[in-house]
Amino acid sequence: MAEGVQYARRRDALVGKTMAAKTRVNITVDPQTLRLADRLARARKTSRSAVLREGVHALAEHQANQVAEKERRDRQRRAAEAMDRLAHKFGDWPAEKILRAARDRWQMPEKV
Repeated sequence: MAEGVQYARRRDALVGKTMAAKTRVNITVDPQTLRLADRLARARKTSRSAVLREGVHALAEHQANQVAEKERRDRQRRAAEAMDRLAHKFGDWPAEKILRAARDRWQMPEKV
């Protein structure tokens, strides 16, 4: 038996270095989606279930990326609003010059 890999008597999937139990489910899909899943499975030499699992994981990752991107845009918007309030409060100031200088200090050195 390979080191760190556990084997089970039933058909389980290898996830990382351990076996993950699977649950059988019934789903309803339209014929076109089923044909597409079957074509992808044949092309990738895997099962229809593996294609559907990968699709679910990809969708979850995509959604997480969208949430992270929205949070990043919201932080940028709040920072810009704060800068606008400061500019209004203190009058004309060289915001662009200050920001560029700060950005240049924060940049990581290039790898040689």
